[in-house]
Amino acid sequence: MLRKVMLLGLFLILLSACSSNTFTFNGETNNWSATLKVTQHSNDYEDQEFKLEYQGDDVSAVGDITFEVDTNAGGFAGSGYTLSENGVLNIDNEANPTNAKIIENSEVEVIVEWNDNMETIILTSD
Repeated sequence: MLRKVMLLGLFLILLSACSSNTFTFNGETNNWSATLKVTQHSNDYEDQEFKLEYQGDDVSAVGDITFEVDTNAGGFAGSGYTLSENGVLNIDNEANPTNAKIIENSEVEVIVEWNDNMETIILTSD
């Protein structure tokens, strides 16, 4: 009986060590929609999956994209990206334990520049 209790306790410890918290931010404008999915792991690492999607019809006319994602924890940016054939750009980012963490109910600002145009997209959590 003691052995079963000890195994159950060990299982619960391992299960809690592998836990994570996931939340998503979404927003859109006339030209763009954006999603930032954040997964915070119990080891203090944070995965950030950013998706930017063009809402227009002529994806080939967009050209190079520059973007900036600003969060309460700093952010990340990129330039010289092009969209896939279906008008999507996916970026994966990982924050290590020394980086500040994104707060679930914060607001995220995304700035997109393309063809001498610029738009700001405000993302809010679901």
